Amino acid sequence: MGARNFPKFGSDGEDAFRDAFDDALINIGATVPNQGVVVDLGCGCGTSARRIGQRYKQCQTIYGIDLSPYFIGVGKALLELAPKGHKEGGNWVTTIHPDDRIDLRLGDATNTNLPDNSVDVVNLSLVIHEMPISITCQVIDEAFRILKNGGQIWISEMDFDSPAYAAQRSNALLFSLLRATEPFLDEYADGCEEIRSYMLQNFGDVRITAATGRHYALVATKDRRIGQTGGEKSVGVLYDTRFNSDGEYAVDDTHLKVWESKDDDIEE
Repeated sequence: MGARNFPKFGSDGEDAFRDAFDDALINIGATVPNQGVVVDLGCGCGTSARRIGQRYKQCQTIYGIDLSPYFIGVGKALLELAPKGHKEGGNWVTTIHPDDRIDLRLGDATNTNLPDNSVDVVNLSLVIHEMPISITCQVIDEAFRILKNGGQIWISEMDFDSPAYAAQRSNALLFSLLRATEPFLDEYADGCEEIRSYMLQNFGDVRITAATGRHYALVATKDRRIGQTGGEKSVGVLYDTRFNSDGEYAVDDTHLKVWESKDDDIEE
């Protein structure tokens, strides 16, 4: 993904892509307290969990949870091997560091078996577009359950409100190619507003901003006062800074065009 989103960065494209999300999250208030506990849901082989560990040295524990025993197995092996990154001459996409704080587990993001009110951050990096909306709502409920009051959920995702993805979706052929390996992409694209509305029922402060020209970052803070019964029901507040005052998307689209190749772009 990084190679196509940030082609001018060459072999550092993947780090540039991931950095864009990290920076955007911080810009809208992502924080981890000292000795904080972070849960990375849908962690795959641990890419985002490892990045969280490198960026937030104050973390006490980083749980990575995924349904795939194969991804969890690879993630554990990578941490044990701690291979040198490509900058030291290896053949790896990005640098991998050993980190004893990372605990990768086989599990279900809708039922983590973690205690109520026990974690400070729940991270979902490029995960929810892989699921039906109904399951995403269950994951949000689980995140709310395990988060401490004042804890945060972080979401990094594709943004079909962005002009680039909107244009791609309007082209039936191109979108069918994109959707070939993404069975829930249509449902996700249609349901993003529904997901945000669902979050506002329990999260008091929801902030969303552009991360790349095609992706957004979102930080929502748990507030027990939101959605309580008795009297008038309250909801959270959405702060959306993805678009400038002139209506333009806040981040330029650097993604390669469909007809371009990475090598051609670099040569230019």
